[in-house]
Amino acid sequence: NVTRLVAASLEVPRGLLGFIREMKVGELGIVEVDAINSGELPLEVLLQRLVDYAAARNLPSGWVPSTFFWLLDESGSVVAASSLRHSLTPLLTIHGGHIGYRVKASERGKGYGTQVLALTLPHARALGLDRVLLTVDSDNERSIHVIERNGGVMQDEGIDETTGRLHRRYWIDLAQP
Repeated sequence: NVTRLVAASLEVPRGLLGFIREMKVGELGIVEVDAINSGELPLEVLLQRLVDYAAARNLPSGWVPSTFFWLLDESGSVVAASSLRHSLTPLLTIHGGHIGYRVKASERGKGYGTQVLALTLPHARALGLDRVLLTVDSDNERSIHVIERNGGVMQDEGIDETTGRLHRRYWIDLAQP
């Protein structure tokens, strides 16, 4: 699959609305999913927020700067997305980590998860990060496989106090390209 990773901008990539329609509120840090899906919040407003978050502007209280990326397939349609948080808060060290990613439901099992994470890692390195933390529910075998395929080493497993679910924390070392 020929794909490319692009940073979120004010340009609306093909298929973005369909991609967002599949998301749960708060996934990848996008809390306005319902408002976008109802048409109450224009997609352009969301894109401006994502651009602002990458530039550390207009961040909600307690948030860290983060860069959003779209993984586009050969036709230029969004098949996956990632969110790269530039630093960690105490809460993010338990739930969220540096990188979150999501693959469109109809595109799962095609290697896009592995690709979106692999293509996001050089951007983390460019921010000066030596390693990145990823968190995952312990029963999410596909995501665990994606993380491990990208060099993730499990630090620990425990109960996520935010969700009450068993989860794992993985680190990926960025020192080696």
